[in-house]
Amino acid sequence: MKGLITATLIPPVGACRYGCGTNCAAPITVFWLFGVISVIYGLMGGPTNEPGISWYTVGLGLLMWGIAAVWTLATLQGVEADRCHDLWSPKAHRVQPSDDETDPLEEVKKAH
Repeated sequence: MKGLITATLIPPVGACRYGCGTNCAAPITVFWLFGVISVIYGLMGGPTNEPGISWYTVGLGLLMWGIAAVWTLATLQGVEADRCHDLWSPKAHRVQPSDDETDPLEEVKKAH
């Protein structure tokens, strides 16, 4: 539950702390920061300097925040599937090389 709340409110922290998805944390941070800045900028009038709130800018910011949150939740779900060796886990579908297979780069290594 803690991971779900963190992933929704602060997606980069959720990806790093609960998802072990450190390679996803950087792009998630970009989307989330874009969303936060857009919401704040929209509340101040937006790019057209409207009097009051620029709802299009706020909506764009909320959309980007939502994308970051969904991405984080997908990262959390993928990590959990890997831990449990679920049906969709890539760890469950790896093909192990057989013992009699030769290394295709062996010929190149011998030539040099």
